[in-house]
Amino acid sequence: MRRLIPFALMGLFILLVPTIGGRGYEARVFQVSPGEDSPAYLNFFEDMTTAAGIDSTREGQDRLIGQAWGDIDRDGWPDLYVTDPRGPNMLYQNQGDGTFLPWPAERIDPLVDSISSGAVFADFDNDGYQDLYVLNRSQPNVLFHNEGGKRFTDVTGRAGVGDPFDGKTAAWGDYDMDGYLDLYVANWSCYPDCARSSEGDVDALFHNEGDGTFTNVTHLLGSKVAGGGFVASFVDYDNDGDPDIYLVNDVFINDRGNGLWRNDGPGCDGWCFTEISEEAGADTRLMGMGLATTDYDNDGDFDFYFSNAGRMVLLNNLGDDRFVDVSAPAGVGAGDNIIAWGTVSLDFNNDRYQDLFLAVTDVLPEGDPHNQLYHNLGNGTFENVTSRSGFGQPGRTLGVAAADYDRDGWVDLVVGDYERGYSLFRNTRSGSTGNGRIAVRVLGGGPVNADAVGARVTVETGDGLRQVQEVQSGSSLGGGNSTVLHFGLADDRIRSLTVRWPDGSEKTFNNLPADQEYTIAYPNHQQEAARPYTQLAGVIVILVGVVSTIRSGAGRRGEETSDHNA
Repeated sequence: MRRLIPFALMGLFILLVPTIGGRGYEARVFQVSPGEDSPAYLNFFEDMTTAAGIDSTREGQDRLIGQAWGDIDRDGWPDLYVTDPRGPNMLYQNQGDGTFLPWPAERIDPLVDSISSGAVFADFDNDGYQDLYVLNRSQPNVLFHNEGGKRFTDVTGRAGVGDPFDGKTAAWGDYDMDGYLDLYVANWSCYPDCARSSEGDVDALFHNEGDGTFTNVTHLLGSKVAGGGFVASFVDYDNDGDPDIYLVNDVFINDRGNGLWRNDGPGCDGWCFTEISEEAGADTRLMGMGLATTDYDNDGDFDFYFSNAGRMVLLNNLGDDRFVDVSAPAGVGAGDNIIAWGTVSLDFNNDRYQDLFLAVTDVLPEGDPHNQLYHNLGNGTFENVTSRSGFGQPGRTLGVAAADYDRDGWVDLVVGDYERGYSLFRNTRSGSTGNGRIAVRVLGGGPVNADAVGARVTVETGDGLRQVQEVQSGSSLGGGNSTVLHFGLADDRIRSLTVRWPDGSEKTFNNLPADQEYTIAYPNHQQEAARPYTQLAGVIVILVGVVSTIRSGAGRRGEETSDHNA
């Protein structure tokens, strides 16, 4: 019998290998930051720019801005890239202790001679490291390839994405779901500083060929791409599993209005996009500049909030290819005398409802501009809580991007101003320390792009309320929010968390603990397919042990019989 024990243990181990660590996710408990339960903080956000080591002064005063979060070295901590239209761009590496250090200039070209605007991180070649796309004005944009987290190399020429127009914002999304991220570049206009048409520079849609090169396929979209674009986002607004495109245009340049392209799949000289903004009620005509895509009412589809030189607009998605402007009853119009640029959605107090931040540059005819923070009350309306936001110092803010830079489960903001450069604001959790939260980092693999852009995460809490978020790359204005998704839980528990991958497959986890950061990687179907064979191997090993033991016992009995007969 003792001979059977090693075989049994080995077989049991083989049987259990597929399930060891097989929860399907990795979990990390949020670290406790200073002031976690302190009542000392009176404002929701605290300026940590100097303490964090962010010292980019932004020499240029042009209306060009770029701030992007990304994890350049795969250590889990969001790093920050900011642009300067007249000085060096800067990359700051997160040290994991609340501070940042400038990335050495010899490891990435600071583009000192470029008039840079927007920027966004994305792993375009699926090598596991996020690359960086930087937009410029009237100069070719630049694509930097991340060389294993050690340095960035300019690969623009080979890639073919050096779009030369007046770039504002870029967004990545896999529109044909081939596993490689495609690129949309929103171009405004060089008017009146150049001889090109004053109707607006043409946007660009680049298809990723999967070999490090891109093909310009802008012809798939039609005429709305020449409308003075400020920002576009890939977003599955109709919940059919493929990414659509929403574009915010500026009527100051061209009165075409915003564009909405429904993704209709293969065909049409390569791929079918149908421009439906007019019939959908989404062709709003305004001096649009910023965009936030968010399910603010938790009804399972994505709504659009965008800024303006005048009243802001919140388009509620009715779920049937129609939108309706609800900015007035929702209380987020901000007023006809305000000029705003970037905007983001975030659940700043983790109460399960997405709030809105608005970057304000001017108050007409004369006034001090203050950035606006709108608290979602969960009933379709918002409360203006700017007085307690922590953004009390007036300034002319252009851009904003969101990330939990200190990984404490409370989303922070970086803002870019005309005069002050870039400022980092830490979420102090003031007045809401009892609310639970989780963060979800989704990773691709196989047929899904490495950043899992386009993946959809649904979190259902104990009372049945569902929150939906999508992994996006490129948003707001000239910006890139972190691709880590954050869900507030209030005082409720997690009933289920479901990931829907871009290839349509889904994975559900039940009753996850709160106050943790989860990393969920795309299922490796080869491993799943191999599991029955692994189990069979374990059974075979155990059977071999049984047979060997029986034969050994039979042999010993035979020897004993022979000895007895002798």
